[in-house]
Amino acid sequence: MGHIAIDNSYATALQALHAPGNPVGFANTYDPSSTAAVLSLNTASTQKVHTIATASYAIAASLGIPDEDLSLIQNLDAISRIAPLVRAAGLPLSADLQDGYGHHLVEAIQGAIKLGVVGANIEDSCPERGHARGMECLRSVEEQVGRIKLAKRTAADLGVRDFVVNARTDVLRLDPRPEGWTQDMVVEEAVRRGKAFLEAGATCVFV
Repeated sequence: MGHIAIDNSYATALQALHAPGNPVGFANTYDPSSTAAVLSLNTASTQKVHTIATASYAIAASLGIPDEDLSLIQNLDAISRIAPLVRAAGLPLSADLQDGYGHHLVEAIQGAIKLGVVGANIEDSCPERGHARGMECLRSVEEQVGRIKLAKRTAADLGVRDFVVNARTDVLRLDPRPEGWTQDMVVEEAVRRGKAFLEAGATCVFV
């Protein structure tokens, strides 16, 4: 996998796109063809696409495997074929890194950044646990806050201090809901987690 020059200005540009009241739309791609198709919407006179994000679900589907079976190596390999097209177009690239691949979070962030990624989706669920076992499917708020801080610190150490973390919480995906919980309680938990993730350094929250 070829490396792309690390450039914090792309992270700064991606961060600037997250303006309250003016939401940015992300086009999700999974291979060179889908990326090229999306980028073709931009012309010399108009720019409809301002950023690209990879989608692990789509990458996994293109390989004929479930999302939870997509390995870090497979994910980075797909990103390595998408990133050169996005950088050549002068756009920032964000990557879906699932939960950060457990104990390989630092490796995942470093590998993605060296490929040209300047932002990442990091979720609080553990793929191997599914979504049917209540709150035990999710990392605790404290653990996830620590992981977000670690991701930001790892990026800063590589020169990408404005690395954009899109902190996803899967609390609304739990099915069935945790025993004794109402829908309002689930929403309140999602808000609580989102606020904690933002305080930890995430740029935005995905619910």
